[in-house]
Amino acid sequence: MNDLNRLNILLIEDDEDDYLITKRHIASIPDRSITLDWISSFEEAKEALLTSQHDICLVDYRLGEHTGLELLQYAREIQYRTPTIILTGQADHESDMEATEVGASDYLVKTELNPRQLERTFRYTIKMKQTMDGLREARDRLEAEVETRKQTEADLVAAMATAEAATSAKAEFLSNMSHEMRTPMHAILSCAELGGADIENTAKEEIAQYFSHITSSGQRLMELITTLLSLSKLDDFEMQEADLLEIVQAITTDHAAQIHPKQLTVKIEADEAHYTAQFDIIQIMQVISGLLDNATRYTPNDRPLTLSLAPDELKNSTGDTIAAVTFRLSDQGIGIPENELESIFNTFVQSTTTKTGAGGTGLGLSLCKKIIEGHNGKIWAENNAQGGATFAFTIPLLQAAAG
Repeated sequence: MNDLNRLNILLIEDDEDDYLITKRHIASIPDRSITLDWISSFEEAKEALLTSQHDICLVDYRLGEHTGLELLQYAREIQYRTPTIILTGQADHESDMEATEVGASDYLVKTELNPRQLERTFRYTIKMKQTMDGLREARDRLEAEVETRKQTEADLVAAMATAEAATSAKAEFLSNMSHEMRTPMHAILSCAELGGADIENTAKEEIAQYFSHITSSGQRLMELITTLLSLSKLDDFEMQEADLLEIVQAITTDHAAQIHPKQLTVKIEADEAHYTAQFDIIQIMQVISGLLDNATRYTPNDRPLTLSLAPDELKNSTGDTIAAVTFRLSDQGIGIPENELESIFNTFVQSTTTKTGAGGTGLGLSLCKKIIEGHNGKIWAENNAQGGATFAFTIPLLQAAAG
């Protein structure tokens, strides 16, 4: 805030005699400490306005080939905030109005100047500037509050939309789970009821068939329950050093019973690099096995499946680049809608292309994501140019020590 008792004035005046007269008037103002700086040319004035730290600027109406109004117009263009007063040799209402239009705080006639008038003008000008600065600050605060409120409202709307989407997804998941659990449970109860209704007259082969259905349905229920429990217990990992390539080869062999009936061709691609890394063997096997199950389920007969490993890099939590390995599984199945490539990893979410037919519960990929992120890695999906999709994950070769 400007101190009315201590002022720094800039005078832009091309006539030295007028400068001396103005200087004498200012020096005669009582009870004020006023510093006066003088500039005599239009071009020097333009440069001075760029760095001026004055409280008030006095500008002569005539500045050689230019006018003070031109200088005020320039001041407006550079957003010069110091209050400016036009000084003129004669009263002219039209010039007075023009000065007001370009932002002059006041318009004074040189022949009428005296110390008392200048003191009053300076005082009113400074007070007006303080008032305008206060209004400008209040406006800025209000605009900031409005923007903050708009952002808050936008955040609330987004949060509500997210909550509604989560509620909808959860409801759909519970519906899916209900269906998935009722189906095997109904088979178990039906087979048990049929087998026990007339057990003495039922052929052993038929009873064996009932037990086979009960066993397969029970296994299906166990898989569902195991997946649900896995989602809720992903807190601790038993990190061990193991060869990821050997894990991939073992899982591919274990899935032969699902792969062979569809006559799928499985190819494992890996160069001569070593793929020994630190990871939870059981959890990473669960991820690769789940991805291979999906690829097998959604790939038509007589199509290839390609599993590959390659050295890679990751950024750790401190931004440093660390050695990593990337696993990729490419199929020629039904693919994934582009707008679902990220959301399919969310809990309770299934791709719209798999909600019917052989679709699952929407838990498997969410579990895979939690496991990979628990290994400080990343997992993603992408569509292949030739059709089908690729699921991939990258994990560090070495896991950071806990704590």
